Amino acid sequence: AVIVEGYMDVVIAHQYGFANAVASLGTAITDKQITILKRLTSNVVLALDADSAGEEAMLRCVTYENSLDSEIRVVVLPAGKDPDEVIKQDTALWQRLLQEALPVIDYTFEIVASQLDLTQAKDKVSAVDKLLPIVAEIQNPVRQAHYLQKLSRLVRVSERSLETTLIKSHAKKNKYSQSMGTGRNQKPVARAVQSPLSNTIEEHCLALLLKHPELKDKCQDLLAEYFENSENREIFITWRQTDNLSALKDNLDSALWEHLDKLVNKEILANQTEQRYNNYVLRLREEYFRGVERKREAVFALEAETGGSGADLAKLKEEGIEPSMRLGEIFAQKARKGQ
Repeated sequence: AVIVEGYMDVVIAHQYGFANAVASLGTAITDKQITILKRLTSNVVLALDADSAGEEAMLRCVTYENSLDSEIRVVVLPAGKDPDEVIKQDTALWQRLLQEALPVIDYTFEIVASQLDLTQAKDKVSAVDKLLPIVAEIQNPVRQAHYLQKLSRLVRVSERSLETTLIKSHAKKNKYSQSMGTGRNQKPVARAVQSPLSNTIEEHCLALLLKHPELKDKCQDLLAEYFENSENREIFITWRQTDNLSALKDNLDSALWEHLDKLVNKEILANQTEQRYNNYVLRLREEYFRGVERKREAVFALEAETGGSGADLAKLKEEGIEPSMRLGEIFAQKARKGQ
């Protein structure tokens, strides 16, 4: 279904053969309209005027998508044009616009990015303030992870930092809703803190791998998720799948070329290559499992604070066993190495 805004939009659409057009008769699509659409289709395209489309994307897109359990797309209309004008002037253009409709959250990212200078810290904060709440509302975990990574790349902030902000945001929201009028004392939620050294270790490890391709055979224990920085992680994944630097660059998103060049040109020690690689892997594993444990503790504290069930709390305790055991193994390895 193609959702247009006004009466004339839907009339003209039907007159020109676009029978899948429906009108919201206003910029604010109602929950009742979404409920009706859900019975008929999961393929929904918004074709509102530019200002309205931006507002819809910012305010309601995730609510609609969660309700429909599918991705909503948005038509980007020519400046100053309404759907009925485009259809009357050029039906082929209208068809092309429908085919090129963007996922509504991607459209929202584009709108926000176009309004800010993302080289400036204050504008990065503004982008996160606008986009992270939208990402937080996505119920599908795979789609949420995708857009969290997209936001991380957009503002060049680690995903782990954004996840920490998400946890704190949920904690504040739940604390407010649970404690309004109760007068209960609330315990602070444990916070996940990013290690300032993790990025440096990641870059040294990657630089070593890029300069010594023979280490690829020893990478079975180095997992992509150990790289907190999304740029480093993407380079590592692509490096594992390619045979040389030229192929790596060809298969890498051009937005990462500058970062790749920085790693390739990074000065590193030339001796004890394998030993230094093993030490980097050990430290990255330690950082990763520390992060997992911090995150679990934060979620556990939030569940306990907001009245989570006994079963939920028991499950969280069980989930904490593995990272604790892994950390124990890592500490034992470091002790044997005398670190």
